[in-house]
Amino acid sequence: MRSEMKRFLAIILMLLTFNNNVKAKGEGESDFTFGIEWGFIAQIHSGYHYNFFAPEGFRVDEIRHSFKYRSNADMYIHGGKNFGKYWNFSLYVGYAGVGDIHNVMPISLRATRFFDDDQSSDRWFAYIDAGSGISFKMPVQEIITGKIGGGYRLALSKDTGIDMICAVRMTYTHPQIIYDKEPIDFDMVNRSNAYVSAVSIGLALTF
Repeated sequence: MRSEMKRFLAIILMLLTFNNNVKAKGEGESDFTFGIEWGFIAQIHSGYHYNFFAPEGFRVDEIRHSFKYRSNADMYIHGGKNFGKYWNFSLYVGYAGVGDIHNVMPISLRATRFFDDDQSSDRWFAYIDAGSGISFKMPVQEIITGKIGGGYRLALSKDTGIDMICAVRMTYTHPQIIYDKEPIDFDMVNRSNAYVSAVSIGLALTF
């Protein structure tokens, strides 16, 4: 956790330096935004449905749902564009943990709606976020992810703010099945669906 915080602070410093250089060289205001987001994820529910052939030749069908707490973290960089005073659309790319399944690199699009037209003042916002990504665990597996959340922006200037964020989120994936401590070959799998439901809180710095 300490090393993650050091990286987070170092990236913030680089972004602030870059932002100041851009503003010093540019003229006028820009509708383009970028920044970094870091969060804490609390898993609240998970489930899976596996259907496969065991090494002995018989078919196994397993369905399980459970309420179980597990903590993860995520970090993103993002870039986007403001549309008027109320809307922002951004692309998010980052690193996240998904329950006890694996770590992933999610890529998503986020639409954010602000509830005050004064960009220089503190204001509430809500957002919806959806996308895909890949895992870092071999073999590589695709994920689908979605979030609905909101928060409060503390305005440092018209172009810069610190966001306090909370969200509910769902991640859907197809993990490799482990049966009797042995991985099952994908050509022996009929179904491998798993999901993790979670809530998260976080901070973001946006320019």
